[in-house]
Amino acid sequence: MNKKIFLFVFALFSVVYTVFSQQTTESPYSYYGIGELNPEGTVEERAMGGIGIFADSTRVNMQNPATLSHLKLTAFSGGASFDYKKIVSNVTKIGTNSTSVDYVMLGFPIVDKLGFAAGLIPLSSVGYKLASRQTIDGVAQLNQFEGNGNVNQFFISSGYEIYKGLSFGASLKFNFGKIEMKDLLKISNVDFYTQEDSKSSLRGVSANFGLHYTKSLKNKLRISSSLVFRPESKLNSNNERVVSTFGNANAGNNSSLIVKETQVKDLEAIGLKETKLTLPSQFEVGFGVGKDLQWFAGVEYTHSNTEKFSNPFLSATNVKYENGYKIALGGFYVPQYNSISSYWKRVTYRAGFRYEKTGIMLNNQSIDDFGISFGLSFPVRGFSNLTTGFEFGQKGTLKQNLIKENYFNFKIGITLNDKWFQRTKYQ
Repeated sequence: MNKKIFLFVFALFSVVYTVFSQQTTESPYSYYGIGELNPEGTVEERAMGGIGIFADSTRVNMQNPATLSHLKLTAFSGGASFDYKKIVSNVTKIGTNSTSVDYVMLGFPIVDKLGFAAGLIPLSSVGYKLASRQTIDGVAQLNQFEGNGNVNQFFISSGYEIYKGLSFGASLKFNFGKIEMKDLLKISNVDFYTQEDSKSSLRGVSANFGLHYTKSLKNKLRISSSLVFRPESKLNSNNERVVSTFGNANAGNNSSLIVKETQVKDLEAIGLKETKLTLPSQFEVGFGVGKDLQWFAGVEYTHSNTEKFSNPFLSATNVKYENGYKIALGGFYVPQYNSISSYWKRVTYRAGFRYEKTGIMLNNQSIDDFGISFGLSFPVRGFSNLTTGFEFGQKGTLKQNLIKENYFNFKIGITLNDKWFQRTKYQ
């Protein structure tokens, strides 16, 4: 067991470095807020529209910590994504792709009806390159914006069955990351460029609490309900800003630029050296029904108080925040979990749908996101499995000269199961 713990810690810290340093999105919408929020849940849950209602005895449910009370085996899980996007505006189209590590985590039962989990997930990702041209008093101006970075979460969670079928759980999350932004201004007929480099180092603690209830009915049917609440929390942001002036090294040579002047902004004098970002409160409620070891279907509603979001250090004139929500439908089907004659009858088939109002308003236009997902979970050894997921979706709109993203996500995840903390009995 000590060797397994060592391997988990080694893998976790390796992913800490990878997730912290990589740019995991290419989206103009990551310019707003703290970046593009990464979808919650494992590959299995994402393949079912993102619902987190089902309590599994062999897999960790990251969305509701109360479900950890159902864990019977140790579960080590990891997931990764390949994302392709076609970004469309009224004047152009561009294709982008990115890869990312989605999560790495370990969950295990401590005693009967009490489970524990820990892991690392990316909370949000920043990756954009934007440009805008405008004419002010007859003078043409070019603005270019570029940003990258991540905000990550290390979480510890526990769940306990407090009454027959009713479980309570809580998660404590340590948020950390860095976002870097570069804004460049070029005025026509002027040989100088002005560039503003900003950096925010983010730290903070958040939590969520969950309830889960399940009850057996006749004919092996089972109902499940889920409730998760995330209170409002703060991220401490330590900020830096440098303004530089660039000029041409040689007359007429626009490709060779040198720094003419650099000024470090005194953010402390204007109260922006250390600021706080508000992470809004959120709650989700879900209900599902299924037949043990055969099928499950559920619906989930999530409400986010996004209008409470604020970031004093960064401001954009065309953005407002409204309360957001998400509706998700999904489920799975196993033809025959214990089939000996056919491997494909033991495969779990998953599908789902989600519609989300993100809470971002640009030019008074709400930014919506919807997707359709599918997935297959392949038994590997014992209760271990390899899951692949596919999602097709669309985010944004062409209205009000905005941008629409058509995307395809391919996800792969693996869960390895074992027995830990069990006493050996001798006779």
